[in-house]
Amino acid sequence: MLFFVNPNAGHGEIRSSLIEVLQIFTLAGYDVTVHPTSRAKEITSFIEAEGMDYDVIVSTGGDGTFNETVSGLMTLQNPPDLGFIPAGTVNDVATTFQLPRSILKAATAIVSGDEMWVDVASFNERWFTYIAAFGAFTGVPYLTQQADKRILGRLAYILRGVQSLTELRAIPAKVTCNGETFEDKFLVGLVTSTTSVGGFKTTKTNMAVDDGLFEIILVREIKNILDFNTVAAAVLRQDYDNEFFYFFKTDSIQFQFDTQVPWTLDGEYGGTVEQVDVQVHQQAIHLRGGGRSDP
Repeated sequence: MLFFVNPNAGHGEIRSSLIEVLQIFTLAGYDVTVHPTSRAKEITSFIEAEGMDYDVIVSTGGDGTFNETVSGLMTLQNPPDLGFIPAGTVNDVATTFQLPRSILKAATAIVSGDEMWVDVASFNERWFTYIAAFGAFTGVPYLTQQADKRILGRLAYILRGVQSLTELRAIPAKVTCNGETFEDKFLVGLVTSTTSVGGFKTTKTNMAVDDGLFEIILVREIKNILDFNTVAAAVLRQDYDNEFFYFFKTDSIQFQFDTQVPWTLDGEYGGTVEQVDVQVHQQAIHLRGGGRSDP
């Protein structure tokens, strides 16, 4: 087993539990190599170079750590199994894949036989597992300082969103999907396989993470405060059946913009692009410890 540890994720709880976690893995028969991380994208490059030497790869940290791990596995022809111990602030990954929030329970689940297949989507040359997004508020996770995430938790995301209320700007885009092409102006665009973004519920749908389909939520331009209130109420109800939303499922979608548009991928900065090609790769990763109902 190759075990990546991000010691700065969340509140750093993994540091006080590390010995117990290693005991769980070794008692299950694993020869564990521990690799503490110290820089961005380190996990991805390490897995690309040495990942095939292991039977299972485990990482602990926040949603960005999970994305780095999956991105590394997707470079391998036959990737080993993946285990993940959530230790971030918001943990949308834990919600999406029903991973235990307790560090020790998550470690136990990885070796206890619980397993599931997970879809992964390509975003041009990059990868994401639960969300790609553009537009208003989508920069909240990566614009919020790590120190604020530790101290304020979810409140940090909310505060950043409130500061952005005066910055609402619709983005013109051409969208091609399911054999159709349409153009509109969008306040927010989400390509998602999760019910939770930034720790908040986005849809009532029982999302299948292995069916090869992602949900698309596109919020059309808002021109006045009445429209804003209507959209906000619909989001709170997770009800997108009105004139302000496009809401559907697909296995691929393309976006074309007039200018460079910033995106977030799995809660991290995804760069700025004029054209986006998203393709869903069904059951690309075998995840250990997911699908559990206990917190």
